[in-house]
Amino acid sequence: MKKRTIKLLTTLGSASILVGGCGLVAGPQKPAPVKKATQATRKSANKAATTVKKAGTSGTKTAPSPAHLKVIAFYDQTMAHVSPDPFTFVKAHPSLVTYLSPFWYEVTPTGTVIAKPEGNAATLAKEAHLPLMPLFNNYMGTDGMLSTAALRTKAVDSIVQLVKSNHYAGVQIDFQQLKPADRSLLVMFMNELHAKMPASAAISMSVVPLTAGTGQAGAYDLKSLAPDVSSMVLMAYDLHSNGTPPGPVSPYPWVQQSINLALKAGVSPSKLYLGIADYGYLWKAGSGKATTIPLKVMYQHKYGAYTWDPTNKEAYDHYTSHGVSYTLWFVNDRGAADRIKLAEKDHLGGVGFWRVGYEDAQWWNRVAKALNNTAKKSAPAPTGAKASAMAPPASPQHRSIT
Repeated sequence: MKKRTIKLLTTLGSASILVGGCGLVAGPQKPAPVKKATQATRKSANKAATTVKKAGTSGTKTAPSPAHLKVIAFYDQTMAHVSPDPFTFVKAHPSLVTYLSPFWYEVTPTGTVIAKPEGNAATLAKEAHLPLMPLFNNYMGTDGMLSTAALRTKAVDSIVQLVKSNHYAGVQIDFQQLKPADRSLLVMFMNELHAKMPASAAISMSVVPLTAGTGQAGAYDLKSLAPDVSSMVLMAYDLHSNGTPPGPVSPYPWVQQSINLALKAGVSPSKLYLGIADYGYLWKAGSGKATTIPLKVMYQHKYGAYTWDPTNKEAYDHYTSHGVSYTLWFVNDRGAADRIKLAEKDHLGGVGFWRVGYEDAQWWNRVAKALNNTAKKSAPAPTGAKASAMAPPASPQHRSIT
């Protein structure tokens, strides 16, 4: 690798050295007041799931789903300033994304909810007719809000109030770093959330695969949790990541096994969504530390040269710089398409992309094609839309060594 490329990967700072998978929890956030959505945003959140404005007219038409699989796109607002802008691609593929899930809220040990800076996600979602399903994670991996009935009720009421006041289309519950002792407490929390949530609001939940090999998986009673959710996102990535030896982020046989175990545990295929990564990790020889590299940055490594692993269906590379060996593994556009096909083969309800802001035009184009190929019939083009004007810039060619 050329010296300037190493400099690129190490000087992007927080823009690229980010938490890769859902399995890790970000650092503490400064509490901020919860903001109410504008009237326009509330109307968009209510109507965007079912109608799309006809360009140049005052009428509306039903928005057809372009694919059999639904899509939850997790949105990292911190990547919005890193070119290319993620919403360029979202808007270039109308109706591809079913829900946008920005990282807006954290639940504290005392059951209160911290609101993170919203950025421009609400405005952009309105422009792209995207229903909002904000993500609620547990602050610093806490399980304190699960510990008593009073704290569970306080947390649930806070979440429900935010959904009602902002007219969100749903919520994404992303509680991680939990312990097996939290298993029944998490079920009670989701039971109460389901009972109090407006009937029109979807409830989605991220879960650690039973194949994860860590104690976290024991916190999820998938069979008992399934009745309380509309969808369950299987976080089938980060088998190898920071803290492990180099290896595939989301090895295909492991992904298939994770799906099989979730279904065997009692989750209906229609509720199970396959989580798909669009990032990778860089390991330095002799170190278990790995740096998260977004896909759009990964492709700049050695001008996109990599080796394709047909078994794990991932890309990798080994190289030496200044006498030091490095290893890269990442799920590229080809890997994403293979996992979409797997979700369709297993008759799953959808997929979840972790996370919008990491990818490039090539990834979006291939993913869109894979999703549309799973549909039983093609969806009609949006009336009056000028798709050509919205097309993203072409990305560089990437050399695959097969």
